[in-house]
Amino acid sequence: MNRKAVRNEALPEGWREVRLGEVCNVITSPVDKKTVEGELPVKLCNYTDVYYNNIIDSKIDFMTATAKPREIEKFSLVKGDVIVTKDSETPNDIGVPAYVKETIDNLLCGYHLTVLRPKEQAIGKYICYALTSSRVTYDFYRFANGITRFGLTNESYQKIKIPLPSLPEQKAIASLLEKWDTAIEKTEALIAAKEKQFKRLLKTLINDQQNNPEWQKVKLSEVCTLEYGKPLKEQERKDGKYPVFGSNGIVGYHDEYLITGPFIIVGRKGSAGMVQYSIGDGFPIDTTFYIKVQERQICLLFLYYLLLELNLKKVGLQSGVPGLNRNDAHRIKIRLPSLSKQKQIANMLNTARQEILLLQQIVEKYRRQKRGLMQKLLIGECRLLPSFPRRWE
Repeated sequence: MNRKAVRNEALPEGWREVRLGEVCNVITSPVDKKTVEGELPVKLCNYTDVYYNNIIDSKIDFMTATAKPREIEKFSLVKGDVIVTKDSETPNDIGVPAYVKETIDNLLCGYHLTVLRPKEQAIGKYICYALTSSRVTYDFYRFANGITRFGLTNESYQKIKIPLPSLPEQKAIASLLEKWDTAIEKTEALIAAKEKQFKRLLKTLINDQQNNPEWQKVKLSEVCTLEYGKPLKEQERKDGKYPVFGSNGIVGYHDEYLITGPFIIVGRKGSAGMVQYSIGDGFPIDTTFYIKVQERQICLLFLYYLLLELNLKKVGLQSGVPGLNRNDAHRIKIRLPSLSKQKQIANMLNTARQEILLLQQIVEKYRRQKRGLMQKLLIGECRLLPSFPRRWE
């Protein structure tokens, strides 16, 4: 559905479409990153704080600056405010919102941000969600102006229209969507913790063992060779089930494969040195190498994790020439344990990696559910009683 179609959908009875200027005070702070003698110290919420965080709270490491006492009094952020990006190099990054979860003493916004302070008939959390709906983002495209950098003025922000239900229904909608946000946040934190554990495990099981005299020392070329992928332009690809691998991941699909899986792909150009593992058959293109194992007995999955820990990206950078030179890679010296030990290490690492992949699938499922739910809640297709979460309509 295109933006105009979404924009023109009728709202349910009891809802109304309002301009942000009707339900919010639109504020732009004059404070920048400079420190001026004689002014008072303040914390400064900047563009990246908003762009990368849905919630603004004391956990963020804010920049410091100075401001005049009257500016601090007038522009300090309070709990319930909504901060939005007001300009960017691309229209897609205009209007990205973040909710101020708590009042932080002397916290002000820097340039490139606008503050929406809700009036009595609206709550900030609902406005924050409403600004991300396709019905509202259509207005960002309508009002954005600029050539090299697009932006919205305070006057433009006041004209942005949002659908507005009653105050109790706003609270019910925000309460439900917050549950998805909480689930996403907790799962993302778990992923981050698991990834740290995986890196420590990788270092302990492989990197720290490269000085182990019980492991046999060999050149990488004695174990495997890096073979060139085959050219396959986008227009030459035919729809099929086999993934086409570029140096940065899967770039498409084809009806034929070049290599039988499982196999390892190494970036040659672009993301030089990036290592990927394909369980099934696939087609590595000419910006990549694929690994051809020698006669020596080796566990392919162990070799994949070994190459990850070798960090072949550094090999490409050290040569001073863009891309990864396979002769340089072949000369790398490594240590290998017995085949049974390789399999044991590979299984341990793979179990840890699969846990991360499963959590990533779960968090993506939560995001899809939230997007679908928002689409229905913010146009009134799905209604909540003010008594939510106890009762559904």
